[in-house]
Amino acid sequence: MIHNRNILCISGTEWNGNYIKAVVELMKVLSASNRVLFVENAYTYKDALAGVRDKDKIDFAKAFGLKSRIKTIPTDNGGRVYVLFPPLVFPVNFLPNGLLYNNLLKFNGWLLRRSIKKALKQLEMQHELINFTSFNPGMGVITGRTFNEKTLIYHCYDEIKGAPSWLSKHGLRLEAAFMKMADAVIVTSKGLYDSKKDFCKQCFIVKNAVKVDLFRKGFNNTPNHAKMVIGYVGTVDDRSDYDLLQHLFTHMPHAEFVFVGRTLSERGEAILKKYPNVKVEGPKAPEQLPAYLQAFSVGIIPFVKDDFTKGIYPMKINEYLAAGLPVVSTNFGDIADFSNLIKITDDKEAFLQYVLSEMTEDTPEKRQARLKTAESNTWHKRAEEISAVIERVEEGLK
Repeated sequence: MIHNRNILCISGTEWNGNYIKAVVELMKVLSASNRVLFVENAYTYKDALAGVRDKDKIDFAKAFGLKSRIKTIPTDNGGRVYVLFPPLVFPVNFLPNGLLYNNLLKFNGWLLRRSIKKALKQLEMQHELINFTSFNPGMGVITGRTFNEKTLIYHCYDEIKGAPSWLSKHGLRLEAAFMKMADAVIVTSKGLYDSKKDFCKQCFIVKNAVKVDLFRKGFNNTPNHAKMVIGYVGTVDDRSDYDLLQHLFTHMPHAEFVFVGRTLSERGEAILKKYPNVKVEGPKAPEQLPAYLQAFSVGIIPFVKDDFTKGIYPMKINEYLAAGLPVVSTNFGDIADFSNLIKITDDKEAFLQYVLSEMTEDTPEKRQARLKTAESNTWHKRAEEISAVIERVEEGLK
């Protein structure tokens, strides 16, 4: 594990939220032996106007620099992370590529760069700096190589070309440019590796993991064969195969289907709410998830197979396994690591039969084996893998 290093993490997301984020978990682990400055994704002026109606969304005093932008957050492992709330920026994603877009993007980058440099100086983190830009290629292109960083890493955990239009419109072009700049690209799946490896200097796979200590709180060694609760933890969006799901709902009328997570698809939510045996619980804090998993009989991953999903290594696989649950998944991407533990099919009838058989044939021994697999996929192990990548990259830069 790297230690006594300064790590600047320019993130494409915020630190807090009602779902678990890979980059946040990695930075928590690394903070035990390193100094970490985590830069949240900047809010736009459009977000600020919306925030007038939702005052918990934006801290306006921080947004306008009226109080310190830096918050110190202690982590469970005895470390601490400095979280930087950057200044507001102009919304640009809706603009076509051209002079106005490029100039506003550069101005946004200047605002962010100025704020980061001030924070790095204040925290005395300018020496031996690692710039770990996580799924924020636009700011990576504009601000990369401007902090006198020793190493520039691009952390890619989703496929931009299959992402929503607001992200993919400029994201694909910016990502291609940023990958050429970076010393290395770290991806979370074999699908992403195949997509990125030919466009960067070096590419490495470090997969997602699980907060084992949290999710094994939902572990129940003895299956309850008298109940049928089919659960899904994750975002309700257009990644799901709703034809397959409706096949399950209609052919298992006495089973209960529970969906826990954010809803980003109105169409998907409308479909789910049509069925009396489906519960849409909405987003829950991570600490609330084990109780849901403890009530599940089986966990499902009903993703369609497309350009976006083939790059996914879903955290929910290990979360289900940490709770001892049987898992049934579509063959959306490279999940071969779990082929001996979970059932995988794209056929909706076979999916139905797997759900039924996995519930009825579940045993304490199978549940222990699933937990053991999850325990080998921790965020600490992934942080060690990322540390090894950084050391290897830096050795090559000498």
